[in-house]
Amino acid sequence: MAELSGEYIYSRTRVVTVTVTYYPDIHDVRFQLALELCRLASRHKITLFIVDDSPDATVRENLQRGSEYVHVFQQDRDQYAGKGGALRQAIKMAKSRLDEDNNFPHEAGASFVDTAICFTEPEKVDLMNHIHAIVGPILAGTADVTVPSRNDELFRETYPTEQYHSESFGNMHFDLLAKHFEGFRRDGARKLDWLFGPFALHSRLAGSWLSYDGNSWDAQMVPYVRGVRTHNWRITSVPVNFRHPKEMKEQEEGDPVWTTKRLKQLNVLFDLLGAKELSVSD
Repeated sequence: MAELSGEYIYSRTRVVTVTVTYYPDIHDVRFQLALELCRLASRHKITLFIVDDSPDATVRENLQRGSEYVHVFQQDRDQYAGKGGALRQAIKMAKSRLDEDNNFPHEAGASFVDTAICFTEPEKVDLMNHIHAIVGPILAGTADVTVPSRNDELFRETYPTEQYHSESFGNMHFDLLAKHFEGFRRDGARKLDWLFGPFALHSRLAGSWLSYDGNSWDAQMVPYVRGVRTHNWRITSVPVNFRHPKEMKEQEEGDPVWTTKRLKQLNVLFDLLGAKELSVSD
């Protein structure tokens, strides 16, 4: 296999990064961060698919503007409802693009090509600087799914204090449950950063996300948990020196609206991921 150089990894036929967006107000700091995500995708020559449900078409026009690497699609609410639906729509489009570019199904005599789909939330701008590390094990054929793991010092420094503590607590809870399953111990002592959000998958596994009908954060995580548990997928944690945008910390820290959202996230995932997918009684 060819060396995993930047050009090799960022080939438009090997990796597609996907995200989902909704901005009722173009002055939202998150919209500005999404524009920066698009600029970084262009700078690194990373193909980025965005499924957007914003009411104003100007949002899509601005996200798409001036880049051959950024492709923006309006969410098909009838077929793909909610955040989970938008994720499925994005993954399906990315899979189709990768299959087309790599001549799947294979022509006679064609060699197999590993390809990857990477999901990130749009405000996690700095993740674009780490795509090569995140998808590397998949392109090298040593992993089926990768989950980036934040450097704890940068996590504590750059995130809202409340989010650092809630997500650290959630990660410890899911680690306690997952340790009972051999597939989550295969990567040695390296634990998953369950609540970070981004993940990457080998494109041949896309069907597991497309067939899962969850519409919340579980739509990102449950498919790979099921794959590891029941199909022996190889999952790998990839450490990254990720820096969260200071604009997000400034907006959210010390605001009870956001602490309430963090508690809701934990409650949803403790049920849909913890109790229903990682329970040892299953």
